[in-house]
Amino acid sequence: MQRVISSLVAILLSGWGRPALPANDPRDEIAADRTAAGALQLFRDGVALSQEGNFAEALSRFEAARKLSPNWALPYIEIAVAHMMTDNDREAIGRALSEAVRLGAEIPRAHYLYGVYLQESGKRAEALLEFVRALQLRPSLVDARYRLAALYVEEGRQEEGIRQYEYVLQTRPGHAGAIRDLAVLYEQSGQLERAEEQLRKLAEFEPKNARPLFELARFYQRAGLPDKARAALQKAERLEPSPGRRNLRPLPKSKN
Repeated sequence: MQRVISSLVAILLSGWGRPALPANDPRDEIAADRTAAGALQLFRDGVALSQEGNFAEALSRFEAARKLSPNWALPYIEIAVAHMMTDNDREAIGRALSEAVRLGAEIPRAHYLYGVYLQESGKRAEALLEFVRALQLRPSLVDARYRLAALYVEEGRQEEGIRQYEYVLQTRPGHAGAIRDLAVLYEQSGQLERAEEQLRKLAEFEPKNARPLFELARFYQRAGLPDKARAALQKAERLEPSPGRRNLRPLPKSKN
């Protein structure tokens, strides 16, 4: 973040968005320096307020920074986030993020957040493109890749969705959502062993949580493996014995 801010100060000092003054006029440099310093301080104040959870006050600082430096992308990103955390003004959020990606095409977070906004607005194709752009800039952006995987599946592109979920787990092996979604996709495509592997992995990652074991037991039921289903169910009930949380039908004894 410090490197990004430093480069942005240099951009601001280059004179974007300022009225022209006579050549070699010392007021030019002085005005630019004051504008850059003032915008940067307001932005930093806003970041500090956001970290304290005071998003309403932070929003006012980011707006002030934007007015001083209208060609600086970072305040637009934080304006959008502050609106998300306060009034959830969808129009203001969309407007700020649209400007953020226009001015900060090299900022992966801008593309990711704009993708989230577009996805939640029902514009899946546009959202997909923004997630792709974010990942081109930063391949390790797990949240963008996870959303991209889900979008591929929603668009009927299951193989691409599977590949993206697998990439998520390479970066973050314990990502519960990716593990569950990948298990479903493997099962739907007939890759039962791989589906079982994911569900067993989830149970190992959450050894004190009964839910993964219940999910594993259901999977074994669907796969026609009653003995494994019963064993998983027994483990789950040792962790969570309440009958009100049990959704499985009683399993018949194995004839083998």
